Amino acid sequence: MSSSPVVEERRGKFAWLTLNRPEVKNAMNGEMIHALVEAFQRLGQDADTRAIVLAANGDAFCSGADLAYMMQQAQQASSNQQGGLTLSSLFRTIAECPKPVVARVHGLCFAGAMGLVSASDILVASRNVKFGLPEVKRGLIPATISPYVVQAMGVQAARRYFVTGESFSAEQAFNMGMVHELCEPADLDQRLDAILAELDSCAPLAMAECKTLVRDVSRMDITADDTHHDVAMRLVKVRASSEAAEGMMAFMQKRKPQWAQ
Repeated sequence: MSSSPVVEERRGKFAWLTLNRPEVKNAMNGEMIHALVEAFQRLGQDADTRAIVLAANGDAFCSGADLAYMMQQAQQASSNQQGGLTLSSLFRTIAECPKPVVARVHGLCFAGAMGLVSASDILVASRNVKFGLPEVKRGLIPATISPYVVQAMGVQAARRYFVTGESFSAEQAFNMGMVHELCEPADLDQRLDAILAELDSCAPLAMAECKTLVRDVSRMDITADDTHHDVAMRLVKVRASSEAAEGMMAFMQKRKPQWAQ
């Protein structure tokens, strides 16, 4: 097995990024964080990549940040501040990656791992997953992941789980709307493959525009004239693209579209 904290693998049009510190339940240290930021930034601009799968080796998806790393960061004010900014940039890089990101989750998904999956676009989880935000039990807070976790689980659920540090089941996460696909462990890859097949059929640039659209519209005032002008102009822009012309023509000709990417 590779000694790299993140293993990158190409599977056709899809790039797999696999967390690879199974001996510590894939706890995130500085090396892993930097490797993930670099990979998501690079793959987000790669024309040959249709989507990115975030997975993990071992019996856990990720137990969160490595506490030894966190304690080391806290020892000096400058490293403490820079470490916080770097960690925050990881979740932002995933959320703003132009490519769809699918999280394949099994085992444990605690603390910072909640940020990884909440910043992803699609979360596929096996029924054996335990989720949790135990930061308060360590004297910490889930600050850098909070913008994404609160959106994923909802404000009311976040009010409880942020302050209690309780773990909760995959079924509870599914009922919150955080998990999109819930399945038996043996069916995890089958469900994942079905989602990847759907992504493969979609227009790459349109998917990137949709990611931005969801992010922006969720912050807009739907009663404002500027909002309606904004979304209309987005349609105007995309509808005039060569990708849209190919997609609409392929539909009318009853054939599969030939996307440029």
